[in-house]
Amino acid sequence: MVESAYRYLKAAKHLRRGHDMLDIAQINAAIGMEILLKSFVSKPNGNLGQVNETYELDLVAIKAAHEHLKATDRIPVYRKDRGPNKHDLLTLFHAIPEPIRQHIRLDRHEHWIEKDREVFTNARYRYEAGAPGGYDDILIGVLDELIEVRIPRHPATQSTNIRPPVPRSSGQAVGAQRRRFALLV
Repeated sequence: MVESAYRYLKAAKHLRRGHDMLDIAQINAAIGMEILLKSFVSKPNGNLGQVNETYELDLVAIKAAHEHLKATDRIPVYRKDRGPNKHDLLTLFHAIPEPIRQHIRLDRHEHWIEKDREVFTNARYRYEAGAPGGYDDILIGVLDELIEVRIPRHPATQSTNIRPPVPRSSGQAVGAQRRRFALLV
């Protein structure tokens, strides 16, 4: 799942450089963020250990997050009488156990995740009523930072390196070198 999120991030970075493509870049970053957040609340359910491994969401965790957000009045008015939105980045954020959010420093991005919580579902089509009038690349930066963090896997599994560490010859200081690992839940 993380590799998929990484691919959407790469597309977002590429699109960000294009003329009048920031909205499409932001949507790609939102899809990548959704997949990354879902990777923390998903369990393998088929083709275990294979390239085509499949996953299922922990719907109990997502429902609990939705109820928490409802209780704290953080669900949009038009969604209050509906069930959990599995595309809502803030619901997915709160479905991740707090110790994990803190460990990977995800909690410090809650403001931006909340701000862009519905980019994928509400900003896909510029011509629709309610589509945002402006776009930004903040979610691209947040996703990039989260994917670059070394995220430990469950003790029973091995880490998967989707991007090799940056070589020191690239001009980075030794202390600034980041390990580029990812979590595949």
